[in-house]
Parts: sequence; C-alpha cells; structure tokens
Amino acid sequence: MKKTILFSLMLISASAFAQTPKGIKLTKGQKITAKTAMSMDMDLGMGTMKTDNNTDFEIKVIDENAKSYTITYTPVKMKMLVDGMGQNMTFDSDKPEDKNSEIGQKASARLNVTDTLSLDKLTGEVKSLSENNKGDNSGSGMFSMSTNQNQGVMDAFLVIPANTKIGDSWSDSTVEKGLTTKKTFKWISTDKDIATIKVNATILGSTEQDMQGTTITMGMDLSSTETRTVNTKTGQVIKVVNDGDIKMTMESMGMTMSSKVVSTTEYSN
Repeated sequence: MKKTILFSLMLISASAFAQTPKGIKLTKGQKITAKTAMSMDMDLGMGTMKTDNNTDFEIKVIDENAKSYTITYTPVKMKMLVDGMGQNMTFDSDKPEDKNSEIGQKASARLNVTDTLSLDKLTGEVKSLSENNKGDNSGSGMFSMSTNQNQGVMDAFLVIPANTKIGDSWSDSTVEKGLTTKKTFKWISTDKDIATIKVNATILGSTEQDMQGTTITMGMDLSSTETRTVNTKTGQVIKVVNDGDIKMTMESMGMTMSSKVVSTTEYSN
C-alpha cells in the first residue's frame, strides 16, 4: 500500500515538472501557418471608431546554426473594416478592386512582403535581419496599430524556463524605441504536452509615428492579459488569446485616445 502511494506521488510530481525543451525545436524547411483575428474599439475623444482585422501569414524555417534558426514571415491575406467618424472603409485582399482604395493601398503594401528574422534556439527571442521589419511606420499610426505588424511571429514561440513547474511564474522586460515592455508569465496547467500559460503585460513610454507625412510623438500606456497554449516539447505556440487596453496621448495635437483590443491567433504546421 505504501509503495502504491509513493509511486502515485512520484507520478504527480513528474507531471508537475512536465518536460520542457532546452530551447525551440524546429526543422529546416518547416512551414507554420497562422490566422489572426483582431478587433479594436477606439475612443478618439471626438468620436469612436471600430477596426476589425483578419490576417493570414506564413512562417518558414529556411536555415539554422548551432544558436539560432533563420525564419521568414510573410502576410499573405488580409481583411479589414474601419467604421467610425463618418467613414466606413473595407478591404479584402481577395478582391482586386479593393486595392485601389486608400486603405487598400496601405494594406496591399504590407502583403506578400517577406521579412527575414533570427530565432534564438535557447531563449525564443526573435530579431529582425531585414530592412522590411525595422521600424516600419508607413501610413498612419492608427493603420500601423490596427494591422498589428509582425506581432504574430513574435508570439509564435515560447520557452518555459528550466526547472519550472505548474503554478510557477517568471518575468522579463525589454526597452526598445522608447517603450518599456514588462511581461509576467504563469504556468497554469498541462494536458499531455500542451501547457497553458497566462501572460500579464504592460507597455509604457513614448514612440514616434509617421502620420500622413508628419512625425508625431505618441505616448503609450498598454496593459493586457493573454492566454497562450504551447507545445512543451517544441516551444511552438498553438494559440494566443489577448485582451488589452491602450491609452495613447499626442501632446502636440492635444489628443488622448483609449482603445480596447481583443485578438486571437492560431498556429498550425
């Protein structure tokens, strides 16, 4: 009886410390497809605006070395709706006639443009290797935010730290282009090799946006809650569900904007 109880406790302990990879596990030539659906409700201070965006994109592993993978990221399909402030604009990349509109020209310029990035095998950190992905603020700030440029590839991989068990938390922070990002991760549960991770994030600071040819300094205060499911053997994220609130200020224009953003991204091989 005692042996049975001891063996059961050992199994429970082993499942609590579910196997986590020492890094990201991919193969050269592998292709990951993803679909992102995002909805943003904005209070512009002088009216409201709603933006819906659905984007399909592909991630391909084109090379690797001892420390990293070289991957590409390509948006291949997009649907958008912008409604508010007396305007209603739509775009569907499957409709050639939509490419001539104002929103269509800006959206089309982003489609089928491949960015090359480096994915660190040990940490899961993604860094740009191509000019296409370095600070592209083309078009208006609102358009740049609503298309969520490149966020899908940044969220596609997650390494759970070694010796971490279910119930544990860890955090990281980065500073880039005037914005400080802080994230706290908590391992909620595991079903076989699939872990559920809660992520609480904040972004604070100010950044520059090109709005119709004028450079505007924009203050940002963002808080969000995410649920991610990740394959613990490979570090590949399967699904991300995000619920966030954003407050932006543009002092030079005397504007304060508040936004509610909800998004879901699903990845598949």
